[in-house]
Amino acid sequence: MVTSGVGALSLVSPARFAFWASSSGLAALAADATLGGRPNALLLSAASLGWGALVTSGVFFPWLEMYGEVVCRGPRGQGRVALTFDDGPHPETTPRVLEHLASTPHRATFFVLGYKVRKYPEVARAIVSAGHGLGIHGDTHDRLHSFRTPWRVRDELLRAGDTIEAATGTRPRLFRPPLGHTTPATLYGARLANVTPIGWSARGYDGIRSRTPEAVLRGVARSLDDGSIVLLHDAAERDDFVPAGVPALPALLAELRSRQLVSVALERWLGPGAAPALG
Repeated sequence: MVTSGVGALSLVSPARFAFWASSSGLAALAADATLGGRPNALLLSAASLGWGALVTSGVFFPWLEMYGEVVCRGPRGQGRVALTFDDGPHPETTPRVLEHLASTPHRATFFVLGYKVRKYPEVARAIVSAGHGLGIHGDTHDRLHSFRTPWRVRDELLRAGDTIEAATGTRPRLFRPPLGHTTPATLYGARLANVTPIGWSARGYDGIRSRTPEAVLRGVARSLDDGSIVLLHDAAERDDFVPAGVPALPALLAELRSRQLVSVALERWLGPGAAPALG
């Protein structure tokens, strides 16, 4: 079912259909080569390479929804967007983001790392106290999470959720995978942990050290429209530089004003329908 927009039609995404069809076709070719005794090595190799490219694209581009449902947009027609920030909290850069937002009507969602919340619980509490939302970005920023088993994904998400709840009294129900990578194991692990996978429809690539605030603004503005979920960073993954999205935020807020868009916290915007159905 396509969930890149809440309330979307219950249809299988084209990418998921392509995955099913290509997997079935490759299996048929392999069976024919095995049982027929005269394998066409060139055809089988080409089919395998094509299948590999297809399944890899599903990992890197969550909005394809190749392996399951991922929310990448909010509802249209309300003049709303969702600013989201990954890789925090951090005691210096996260408060700067909160300060920029404080005198505005905009509220954001912070996808936090469990181990950083354990280090800086007061910053996580400040996020909630200011009226912003919290989501899970993992307990650690595991760059190999897409290779983990569903049960390991579940356990990491539960640990992060427990940490955030202990620090803030709030239990997050939204999850953005590290690097945004999604696999069947990632999505099943999220389902087991009762959290909803969240992607994005606009981003500033400010997780890259060399990115400039001007480039962040241009990148976001290109894809920004009613219903957008915007991916930014309030901290660097290893806390070793200031993401360009932090100094770019005042200009981005001005861009929202010029387009008559208001950022809202994701969980309140998406409502109960964003929660995964279990059972």
